[in-house]
Amino acid sequence: MTKRAERAVPMVHRKSLARRMWEHRVMYCFLLPALIVLIVFAYVPMAGLVISFKNYDLVKGFGGSKWVGLKWFEKFLKDKDFYVALKNTLGINSLHMVIGFPLPIALAIGIFAMKPSKYKKVTQTITYLPHFISWVVIAGLVYKMLDAETGIVNTMIKSLGGEAKPFMREPGYFWAIIIFVAIWKELGWNTIIYLAALSSIPSEQYEVAIVDGANGRQQLWYITLPSIAPTIGLMLIMTAGSLVNGGIGFDAVYNLRNAFLSSTANTLEYFTFAEGILKNKFSYSTAIGFAQGLVSLVLVVSANTLSRKLRGYGAF
Repeated sequence: MTKRAERAVPMVHRKSLARRMWEHRVMYCFLLPALIVLIVFAYVPMAGLVISFKNYDLVKGFGGSKWVGLKWFEKFLKDKDFYVALKNTLGINSLHMVIGFPLPIALAIGIFAMKPSKYKKVTQTITYLPHFISWVVIAGLVYKMLDAETGIVNTMIKSLGGEAKPFMREPGYFWAIIIFVAIWKELGWNTIIYLAALSSIPSEQYEVAIVDGANGRQQLWYITLPSIAPTIGLMLIMTAGSLVNGGIGFDAVYNLRNAFLSSTANTLEYFTFAEGILKNKFSYSTAIGFAQGLVSLVLVVSANTLSRKLRGYGAF
């Protein structure tokens, strides 16, 4: 193409954000309720982070409480109980991610490969159902099943000639128990996103692969996994931020732990709760939560940057 022809090509002006929002105003209106909830319950409470730099007093309030700077941050960095909670948090969440992250992908692929039938619907329903059961109920069932005297697990162990194990009184068993239960509870629910990604793969790709003689393993390796790779990458980036904040979740730890298991069950979330709510150390617990949020942000941004360098795309 000559320079004159290049000059003749009209410039395509990109529409401004305001213009695009106006054109799709109806769609944006549907986002308003979620946006309002996010602002009210996520961003407005962030104003309370200021108490992590103060010696907060309920009577004096935000304005009357004395400013102490980084005192509380320095305190938790010297607190031995904090490091115990940090070790438990990283250990539980890391193992949960390593073991639990690939399983929903495998389950989604397995369900997707099934032919439409009642068996497929029943399988989906059974795997989704635990997500809707309260952690209070699940914890009660776990304690009953693992009871040293009457629990079904110890009954089976004794019937096989073994000795009963006090699973819920021995700290060494807690990580395995909570990780197994958390994976079982959320396994089916986490497959929904991957099933949606699998459903968007054009069926023509599989038809062409079959004609070319590709077997099931080759279809999985060259069609299925590359097609859902962006979704897997996005979920992995989001999961990376939960290593120190979130992860298995406070509900699971709070309902499954007890005084016997405190050495391996006290995570950062429970530690923050105990210091802030049970001991009324509001500034101290807020400082810990603030630090957790900053570390989570760094992990998410780092994972996103790494994804962009390795795969060419990220979550943002």
